[in-house]
Formats: sequence, C-alpha cells, structure tokens
Amino acid sequence: MCEYLVRFVLLAVSAVTAAPAVAEQAGSADPELHLYPDHPRLVFRPARARGFGRSFEDVRNLYRSDQTFRSIFDNALAQELPKQQPAMLAASWVVTGEDRYARAAVHALVENPISRSGGGSYSNIWSFGLAYDWLYHHPALTLEKREKAAARIVERLETELAGLDQASMALWHGRNQAANNAMVGALAVGDLPGQALNLRRALNHYAIALHAIDFSEGWPEGASYWIYNRAGPYAVTADCVLTALGLDRVDGVSIREAMRKIGLWSVYQYAPNGMFEPYGDSAGSLRLGETGWWEVTVDYFAKLSRDPLVMAGGDYFRNQSPSPYGRRLLYWYAAISYDPSVRPRRGYDPAKPELWMRQHMPQAKLFGRESMGVAFFRGEWGNPDELYATFKAGDLLAHHDHYDTGHFSIQRGGLLAPQTGLYGPGGGYYGRHRLGYAIQTVSANSLLVLAPGETAASLRSQKDPVWTSLSGGQRVIRPTGFDCVSLDHFQRMRNSGPHLERADITAFESVPRQFDYIAADITAAYNSTRWAEPGNTAKVSLVTRQFLYLRPEEAFVVYDRVETTRPEYLPKFLLHHLSKPRTESEKLLSGNGVEDGILETASRELLSSHLRGILSHRVLLPAQARTLKVGGPNYNCYAEEDGDPSDGFDGVNLEGGDPLQPRPAAQLGLWRTEVEPSTPGTSHRFLNVLLPRLKSSGGALPEVEVLEAGAGAYAAQVGSTVVVFAREAKPLDEINLKVKAPGRLILLDAVPDRQYRVGNRRVLTSREGVLSTGLPPGAIRVVRVRSGASPWHPWSERDPETDR
Repeated sequence: MCEYLVRFVLLAVSAVTAAPAVAEQAGSADPELHLYPDHPRLVFRPARARGFGRSFEDVRNLYRSDQTFRSIFDNALAQELPKQQPAMLAASWVVTGEDRYARAAVHALVENPISRSGGGSYSNIWSFGLAYDWLYHHPALTLEKREKAAARIVERLETELAGLDQASMALWHGRNQAANNAMVGALAVGDLPGQALNLRRALNHYAIALHAIDFSEGWPEGASYWIYNRAGPYAVTADCVLTALGLDRVDGVSIREAMRKIGLWSVYQYAPNGMFEPYGDSAGSLRLGETGWWEVTVDYFAKLSRDPLVMAGGDYFRNQSPSPYGRRLLYWYAAISYDPSVRPRRGYDPAKPELWMRQHMPQAKLFGRESMGVAFFRGEWGNPDELYATFKAGDLLAHHDHYDTGHFSIQRGGLLAPQTGLYGPGGGYYGRHRLGYAIQTVSANSLLVLAPGETAASLRSQKDPVWTSLSGGQRVIRPTGFDCVSLDHFQRMRNSGPHLERADITAFESVPRQFDYIAADITAAYNSTRWAEPGNTAKVSLVTRQFLYLRPEEAFVVYDRVETTRPEYLPKFLLHHLSKPRTESEKLLSGNGVEDGILETASRELLSSHLRGILSHRVLLPAQARTLKVGGPNYNCYAEEDGDPSDGFDGVNLEGGDPLQPRPAAQLGLWRTEVEPSTPGTSHRFLNVLLPRLKSSGGALPEVEVLEAGAGAYAAQVGSTVVVFAREAKPLDEINLKVKAPGRLILLDAVPDRQYRVGNRRVLTSREGVLSTGLPPGAIRVVRVRSGASPWHPWSERDPETDR
C-alpha cells in the first residue's frame, strides 16, 4: 500500500492576547499532493483499487451477512425519501444497489440548499461532497447535473474557507467542525480545474483541527458539545483523508492514533450509571440512544483506528443502547462506520463485550496529560454497581469548560461524589447559576480559597453583569467566548495574555489490582504568586492535590497542600453529595433549620448515600479542623459572593431549579461538606479518606488511622496499606514508620528512578516517583540511597508491574 507524507506549513499566529485573522495559506502545502484521480475516493474505493477503503460490493456483502449491520441499516431504508439528505440517500444506494435511492440522492444533490456555517450552525457541504463522489459514475448523475452539483459544492467551499480564514471560530469549538466539513467538500472536487488551491487551503485548516484533537485527546467542552457537533465530522473527514489522499499522517500527526485516543476517551467516560461523565457545559445526549451519535462514532473510531479495545467499546455501546444509532436518522452511518473485522479475535463474544473488556481494558487511563488532563478509573465493566472514579486537572482550552481543576468524582451504586450544577437553568448561559455556581470551583469536589473582594474581569465585562465574584475559587478566564485559532495560538496564551495554564500533572501511575495514582500542581488555576489577574491579589503560592485509589481496600486517599499568602485567606476541601451527610453531632450556624442551612459538626466521619451506594468520609487533616455541612432547598447552591469568611455567612443561593427533583443526567446537587482549618495560618494540609460501598455489602470497613512518619511526612494506614506523603512539595529522602502487622507501603513522594533502602532491602522507585513494596511489622526506616553508594543489583526489588 502506497502512502504519501504531506508536510504543511501551519498557520502563523502572531498575536498573543487576541486571536488574529487567519490568513489564507494558499500554496503552503506540498505541491506534490496526491489526490486519488477516480471516484469513489471518499470512504470507499473502486473494487480493484489499492489503498484504504472498502468497495461498494464489500458493504453490500456485509449487509447480506451481518445481522447487526442489517438491523441498523434497515431503519435507514424505512425512512421517507424526501426527508433524507444527499449522503443518506446515496448510502442507501451503496448498500442496496436500488436506483430509486440514487435518483433521489441526485435530486437532493442538485436542488437542496447547501447550508453555510454561521450563527452556531455548520455547513452540510460534507453530505453533498459524499453524495457527489459516490454517485459520480451513476447514470442518474448526468454530465449536466454533475457539473451543476460540483459548481454548487465549489461555491459553498469558497465561503467556508473564507470563514475559516477569519478568527470568528474557536479551535476547540466550531472551528474544527467547519474545517472537517470543508475538507470533505474539497476532497470531492479537488481535481477539478482551479481547485488545487482550495484543496491545500482546506488541508491546512484540517491539519490545525487534527493537531487540536491529537493534543487534547478528548473534548474539553464536555460530552454534550462533543457528541452533538464535533465527533461525527472528525470521523467522516479522517476516513475521507485516508481514502482520498492515501495518508495516515498529516503534519506529523497519525490519523489512526488520534482516532484511537478519542475513541478510548469516549468509552472510558461512559459511567456505570449509564451516563457520560458531565464535565463542562454538559446537558443533552449524556445517555446512549438519545441521539445515536455515541454508537455511531465509537464504531467509526474503531474502524479508523483498527483497535480491538475501541471496537469492544462499540459493541458495548450498541448492546447497552435502547436505540442503537438513535433517533436522529443516523442509521445510514452504519454503511461507513461499522466494521466487525476490527473485533478481538480470541475469547470474545460480541453479545457480552464487557467480559472481554474486564480482562483487557487498562484499569485506569489518563487523557491529555499536557492539555485537558482527565483520568478515569474503571472496575467491573457492565456492572451498574461498578466502583468508578474520575479526576480532572488541565489547562483551559474552551469556554464551555469549567473552573474545576482538581475535581474528582466517585460512583458506587449511585453518585457518591458528583459534579454539580446544571447547564441551562437559573438564567441560562449568561445567568447567575451558570456564571456564579455551575462553572465555578464551588460546584466541584475541589479546593476553595476564600479571599475578600476577589472578582474576574471576564465576569465584570459581561453586557449585563449578574455575578462578578470568584465565589472563593479559581480564576474565571473565558466563560462566554474563546479566541483561539490554532494550537500554536493556544501555546502562546498559556503563560501570557489570559494565562490559560491551570495545572501540571506531576505523576500518573497504575498498577493492576493494586492502586491507581494521579498528582497535580494546580497553583496556576488560582490567583497566585505565579500570576494573578490584574486587580486581584495573589492568594496562594502553592496548591497541589494527590489522588490515590487503593483497589484492595476500595478506598480513595486525597492529600492536598495549600500555601496561602495571608493567614486570613481560608482554604476549604469540598465534597458534594446528593443527600445530607450524617454525623454524630451537628449545630446550626445559619439558615432555616438542620435540613436547610449551614451546619457545623465536630465529627471526623461523615456518611452520605445515593441510591444503592453509601460513602464514608474520614477527615484526618487538618489536625485542628472545622467541618461544615451546607445544603438543603435554599442552600444547595450557596456561594460566598464577597469571599470574606470573617463577616459570617452572608452569601447567596444561586438557584438552578428544584434540588429535590431527580434528574436523568447532570445533577444540581443538594449538600456539600466543607473541611477547613480552625486555626489561622498560611500553610495548610488536608488528608481525607473516602470509602465507597454498596448499602447491601454489610462488610466491615478497613481501619483508617494517622501514623507517625517523621518530621517531613504524613502517613495514613488504610487497612493493610500504609500511604506516605511529603509535607512539602519536594521528594522525601527518609521516613520512619512503626506498624503492627505486615502490609504494603506506598510512598508517593519519592525521587523517581532511585533506590531506597527499606529495612535491609533495596527498592527501586518508579518513573513517576512511587515506591511500592511489602512492609514487615515493627519499626522500619526508609531512606534514599545516595549517589556513590553501592550500585543497584538484580536482586533489588522493583515491582515488575510498576516498571513501565
């Protein structure tokens, strides 16, 4: 198979704080661009042609032989012809060979309007491009009609490229969709006289879109914005580039690898409650079958990537969906998206893919370590009571993202640590609920740092400002619009202009059946000594979060460091619930009563529940702490507008609807726990252990206690595992422990790839700075072996599953 490598000169972005106009890049692509000279060349190829793509006959044979394909596509054939768009009609002809579909497609191709991108909608030029290509040699597409169809596609392509050359569309929003759609049109007519220039222009814009998705490895706006408008165009266009140009790489980016990453991201975020994790401004299509796009695109990403893991996810999605390929007349996509040849070849049952997934899918996956930073921790795929968790710590890439860096969520038989806040209610996009609560840190399981008078210029500059405060949380940078036209432009704004940098993931490690660990420095998310928005004071000099999942104990250990610049700046650990947390004691501080207000408890253990699950929350640090319970019908979205805790609880409930109403998708939230230091200071540490269980489990919870580990460390024992963290944000050289029974040590702040002496043994740490080893009873000293000591020997211990 012949492949051609095309090198591009990507768009230069000269401005830093504002997106410039995107100049036309005519002629910047390699002039030796090889466009397959015949039709079909988009998705399909002629029967005897070499290269990527199936033939029409391949798909017709699949329709005859594969029950899954036939059952989906028969729904497309049942639709009334006048209601269908050109590509759908042409696909029906491709699959059946019936000329009535071809004739209807030709009529639509030459008569139906080709829409133009703008006002939040995007051109359907791709549909006309596909139909033109597939029907090129059909008798119904006469020379006259073919020329008319081509002229219409060229005319719309010109306006689409002109729009892309401007800066009116953001990269991780509409720009990628418009670029993908235009690329399909350009490939369809790229060999016509005068179209080589447009093909290169389209290819440059497509390269920018491809770089974006390869870099983010997921969609920073959240599940809803991805699946409604972005996922399908990426898949279709990737297929067309593969078949029409014979390319697997564009400007150094592997198309197949990019599709593999986005396919796995789609699969991993589908949670055991039957909903896609609602990061960002997520509202609709969070469940399978609502539109059908999830089923379509994961099948498509599997076909493009040739990855059995993604294909197992495709089977899983279709089996789980109440309406595979959904209710939006997407059934025809099966002709181009579904490819059963990608399925695993051994020990696999497509009727029960979850059994194979439990054995072969990595238990934890991190997407976008250098970008959006989202990790998923999976368990027993297919079990609605699966223990499932997520963690988020990334930079700002889109205006529909939220300011929830450091957030985690947990499910076990219910939403035990949910993301809260709704997209839409409470005044809508520009309303108080969204701008003051839903997008802000207060709605997430993250960290607040209250500082008086802290506001955001992006909120003050709204036409009719309804909320300007940070509500004690992270910088609100671009909540209603985003100027970013390329990856280079984003990189320039990361540490200048709006300062889009928010997090640095400092460690990620997963050891099968033992533990999963992620750590992040999230200082930059706040007004900090690294950078504070003009008009605000730097309130922190350091904020870090370490999140550890102990699989044998089914426990999560969360350790936070917060260094404030003034003693009066108050940090808070937040944990949200869909029921009121139960404690041995409580005292009403403000509000209407113990079921609706702000309460204080001296208890170090809090219990909350949802559906079949229950969560035990153990507060270990601060040693001197005050724990608040905030919630009820009139306090469920409570926010401190002035950021000043010294003047009492004078905040506002930013209502988003009835908090007691069950919701099938994203949750409004009902109560939250706030843990704060009870003594003033500037150096604070939080250590919390979360134990999610099923109400029906009945088993005893593991013992949880704080251990002495020496002056520079904190240690917690959870069951038989001892976890050690550094007090300061630097690696530990030495700790001293005393344990009663044998167990396991996990030292999370070790020097990477170095030897430590554990008792009389030597242990080599992982590349992520984790030391994991067996722990004998009694007193034990763990100390780093300094350079110049005797070299590492083969009998020195290193867990082979950790050595990656």
